[in-house]
Amino acid sequence: MNIFAWVLLVAYACAAVADWMAVARRQRDLEALAKPATLVVLILLAWLLRADSVSYGRFLLLGLLLSLVGDIALLGDSLRRFRIGLGAFLLAHLAYLAAFRRLACDGPIWPAIVVVVLLVLAVVLTRILPRVRADWRDGIPLLLYAVVLGAMTAVAWGTGWVVVGVGATLFLVSDAILAYDRFERELPWGKLAVHVTYHLSQLLIVWGMLRPG
Repeated sequence: MNIFAWVLLVAYACAAVADWMAVARRQRDLEALAKPATLVVLILLAWLLRADSVSYGRFLLLGLLLSLVGDIALLGDSLRRFRIGLGAFLLAHLAYLAAFRRLACDGPIWPAIVVVVLLVLAVVLTRILPRVRADWRDGIPLLLYAVVLGAMTAVAWGTGWVVVGVGATLFLVSDAILAYDRFERELPWGKLAVHVTYHLSQLLIVWGMLRPG
C-alpha cells in the first residue's frame, strides 16, 4: 500500500472521530460536514486501491456512493428524509450483496451464517411482522430492508473472508441499534453507537475486499 493510501486511511480515521465527537456533543453543524466527508474519503481510498479494476470492486464503489446518499439524507430528522435514507441504504446493501457474490470463496463460515439467519428471523417475527400487520405502508419497507440486510450479511460470511464478514455484521448491528432507537426506545448512547459501528463496518468491508498489500 502506497503513501497516498496511508494518508487517506489516516484522513478517514480523523473524519470518523470528528463525526463521533460531533454526535456525542450534539454539534449538528460539525456532523453535517464530518459524516459525509468520512464516506467521501473512503470512496477515494477504495478507488486508490483499484476497486474500479475488478468486477466486485465496481459494486463496492456503487454501494459506497449509495451509502453517501443515505448519510446525507439521514442528516435530517423528517420522515421523508428517513425514507430516502432507507431506500439508499437498501440499494447499497444490494450492491454489497452483488459484490460479495463475486468474491473468490474461501469456504462458507457456517456458524456465523446460521447465527445471522436466526437473529434476523427472530427480529422479523417478534418486531417487524407486528408492524406489518399494524401498518403495511411502514411495515413492508422495514421487512424488505431486514431481509436484504440479513442476506447481505449472510453472503458476506459465505465468502469465507472473515474481515468482510465482521464488517457486514457491524453494519447489521449499526442498523439494528438505529431501528431500536427510532422505533422502540431512544437510547442515550444510541446515535453514537450507530455512527461508530457504521464507520468501522464500512472500513472493514473495503479493507477486507480489496486486501491491500
